[in-house]
Amino acid sequence: MANVKINFSNVTGKVRPLHGVNSGPMTKVFTYDGREEFREAGIPYARLHDVEYPYGSGEFVDIHCIFKKFDADENDPASYSFGITDKYLEAIFESGCKPLYRLGESIEHAPVKRHVFPPKDYEKWARICEHIIRHYTEGWANGYHFDIEYWEIWNEPDLKDKANWQGTNEDFYELYTVAATYLKSKFPHLKIGGPAFSGARGSFQEGFFEYITTRDHRVPLDFCSWHRYANDADDIVLSAGMMRERLERFGYHDTESIMNEWNYVYDWNDFPNTFVMLKSIVGAALCAAVLCTLQTETDIAVANYFEADVVKEWCGLFDVDEMSIGAHGRKASLKKLPSFYAFKMFNELYKLGEAVEVGLDGQKGVKAAAARNGEKNAVLIANYGDEDVSVEIDLSGVIDGDIEVRITDEMHTDEHIACYKADTSEMKIILPMKKHSFAYVGSKLK
Repeated sequence: MANVKINFSNVTGKVRPLHGVNSGPMTKVFTYDGREEFREAGIPYARLHDVEYPYGSGEFVDIHCIFKKFDADENDPASYSFGITDKYLEAIFESGCKPLYRLGESIEHAPVKRHVFPPKDYEKWARICEHIIRHYTEGWANGYHFDIEYWEIWNEPDLKDKANWQGTNEDFYELYTVAATYLKSKFPHLKIGGPAFSGARGSFQEGFFEYITTRDHRVPLDFCSWHRYANDADDIVLSAGMMRERLERFGYHDTESIMNEWNYVYDWNDFPNTFVMLKSIVGAALCAAVLCTLQTETDIAVANYFEADVVKEWCGLFDVDEMSIGAHGRKASLKKLPSFYAFKMFNELYKLGEAVEVGLDGQKGVKAAAARNGEKNAVLIANYGDEDVSVEIDLSGVIDGDIEVRITDEMHTDEHIACYKADTSEMKIILPMKKHSFAYVGSKLK
């Protein structure tokens, strides 16, 4: 027996935008259209890294895609190729989502690297980034006035195989120092950060913080981004704690912690099983558990699941449904996988806005998060363990006494299974949950 206690009268803060993703809704060079699904799940942020990789990755987002000749004049709009990236960002905003824009290059798995080397002029690289930001936020070069607050410098420069960074550690530390200092001076109202560490621990991470705190000025770090792949939600909590400890130790008390890559991993030495399981109810249950845990047990400000691009192995939200060929070329619809509904259910909490107190006792694999507003209340409960469990749910301070239960497990997908009416502000529900399952318990959904 597991016990979940929810006190809707005790507001603990805001429900944070933790159900973000990597990649936008229009993928494989605009063949797959997930804008409707993004809106349905209320995806708040789409991180722009490895965009269209490997299809079309020579045209989208990356610095070398937009500024194709490094020796060109960075002040001349003609030196930039924004067109196809413009369309990609338009689709993101059309879906009700906002980008978290990674300034840098996509990963290069090929043995011959092309673009993941240190720029030959760090100051010029920073000025190129400046003009990209101005194009998308200030209308420069026939651009836009998009609301994009997060600008991330590079991705996984610490990765051991150097697939993202071919320079030394100190080369990257200096690039970040130059670029972040310059961009923050030009855009004090925006959030400049990075560098998307591949994990929360490591000598590279320690060296980075030592380098940026021994300068003659404080190097800006509005957010510190990092990644974690796991099959246990508690492992992510430990990593979040490590990152916060380091931020505090080096004096970055107000810096946001952003985990902008995460997913289920069965075994790093067994990708075939990992890719099968992350698309199954096993991966979905972990998604629900992680979303709950991020809200209740960490201070992570924004999180982005890797990956929402249906053609990539890491996408556990969608499969390709139907392909059609018409007057405007090939188009494909998406089939929603179980993990999609974990994001959709968390969005119900996010829409309510106010996070409330949650108490857990019993099974290790059971996690929960809850929210309310002035009229409604909701709970997301996950059992990502390998055993069926009976969950006793004690609700107090209930605002809306009409409570429905929706289950997603191996036999059900977001299926309404019960409705309860409370005559008082307190009620108790006994909910049998299969292994690898999650449930919405709250005010009736439309």
